[in-house]
Amino acid sequence: MASDSIIPLLLPNELITEILLRLPIKSLSKCIYIYHSLIFRNTNDDFKFCPLPPLFTKQQLTEELFHIDSPIERTTLSTHIVGSVNGLICVAHVRQREAYIWNPTITKSKELPKSTSNLCSDGIKCGFGYDESRDDYKVVFIDYPIRHNHRIVVNIYSLRTNSWTTLNDQLQGIFLLNLHGRFVNGKLYWTSSTCINNYKVCNITSFDLADGTWESLELPSCGKDNSDINVGVVGSDLSLLYTCQRGAATSDVWIMKHSGVNVSWTKLLTIKYPQNIKIHRCVAPAFAFSIHIRHGEILLVLDSAIMIYDGSTRQLKHTFHVNQCEEIYVESLVNPLKISDQGQESPQSSHS
Repeated sequence: MASDSIIPLLLPNELITEILLRLPIKSLSKCIYIYHSLIFRNTNDDFKFCPLPPLFTKQQLTEELFHIDSPIERTTLSTHIVGSVNGLICVAHVRQREAYIWNPTITKSKELPKSTSNLCSDGIKCGFGYDESRDDYKVVFIDYPIRHNHRIVVNIYSLRTNSWTTLNDQLQGIFLLNLHGRFVNGKLYWTSSTCINNYKVCNITSFDLADGTWESLELPSCGKDNSDINVGVVGSDLSLLYTCQRGAATSDVWIMKHSGVNVSWTKLLTIKYPQNIKIHRCVAPAFAFSIHIRHGEILLVLDSAIMIYDGSTRQLKHTFHVNQCEEIYVESLVNPLKISDQGQESPQSSHS
């Protein structure tokens, strides 16, 4: 064989994907530009959504905090993580309407243009999710006006078009309670009340990112009128955390299941809180939670604590105290700068 002969790489796409997914995330992120052409020319588009190998395995459980530079230079009390999906995080300075879509794994971020809607509001709700029908990521801001006789306005940002859409006269007679909508299967969900000054949860209200429509869901038939109800996510299912009364030592977790057009609620488990975590027994409906089940263990994320339970015995195994916990983050290679109708990266929006 001649020394200058070229042997083509004829590995199946599935094998290439499997090899890349077995690389440690730190090594993969350092080599992202080297692998870029191989990944996106020789594998299908689904690769970028595949969860990458975890930084810590089950045997490497550690209680450490890692500092990651936020794309927002000056963070304040009104700076929030709006949500996370497919490895992208939306972080926003809500009052200033400054927002970014950010992938901390590959240190890329996209600054959102300012909305043309200049409103004075005394309540802002927001959400971040993925519109699969358009392969688009969307950020939603909902403004409740200072004067109650004014209309509620919804502003929707599309990453693919890099533009805002405004919907007027929305949500008449409905007040969303939790600050951040929880994203599940193409929709954002909030607990809701019928009065702006009443924090009693009456329904679940959803916003469809594909068609921009609202829908109300009834609560499961359980609990008492004075129950605390928090909306959250269990895996890929919408869920509710029912606490029968302030100071209770347990909460029930309910999940929502779809069967065609019908919706049903099923009680999944009962969470027992440790005695030293009293603050979590009176979580207001404005706060959300997340549960992740893996390797026979249950990971419960509340506003200021992370707890791990044994999946079979329901016994608490680990408790981690934090100042504030926002999201369960799953790494990916999705680049927010490359999701557009033009398909061109904007260097000025890059964050490293």
